[in-house]
Amino acid sequence: MYETIKNPEVRAIVADEALSRAERITHLTKLRDDARAEQRLASESPAVDDDGLTSKLRDAEMVLEALGHDLSKAEGKGPATL
Repeated sequence: MYETIKNPEVRAIVADEALSRAERITHLTKLRDDARAEQRLASESPAVDDDGLTSKLRDAEMVLEALGHDLSKAEGKGPATL
């Protein structure tokens, strides 16, 4: 499954054997939150350019789910959700 990861940032987190499961979840959650914020910002501009944001978000969510992290707990915490 990890061979399908396209985003280099997500791939680096997964490949880093020095990170514990909890540390991976922390890094991936931050990366996911940043990608979601960038998508919201991009959606407000007149010319939306994905620049890999969708694959970063998808890859981070896929790995978080594989690590057993419940993504639904993080939903709805902020003022804007996708």
